[in-house]
Amino acid sequence: MKKYLKTNKENTEIKIELKYNLGGLNYWNYKTEARGYWLHIQPLEIERQQGCTIESYNCFSGYKALILETKRKSDKSYSKALEMINSKVSEMLEVIKKTNNLELI
Repeated sequence: MKKYLKTNKENTEIKIELKYNLGGLNYWNYKTEARGYWLHIQPLEIERQQGCTIESYNCFSGYKALILETKRKSDKSYSKALEMINSKVSEMLEVIKKTNNLELI
């Protein structure tokens, strides 16, 4: 699942994405991450030219949260994770909007 929300700043959108991650060692912080479905929310600058879309972002400007820990990827667990993200999305959106001085349109 991937969704883009338009903001009041020109060429700036907020990307919301639900991804499956195999888990294991995270080489950025050397912590072990759980296997399962993760929610990622990040502000992006988007440039569209000649049928191409270029997304650029600042490092560490977004947030991620574990939504559902699973032993394997499946349609059933994906559907369950989709149902669980609503409250987390609203929390994370408020933080992104506040820290980046953004408003949704």
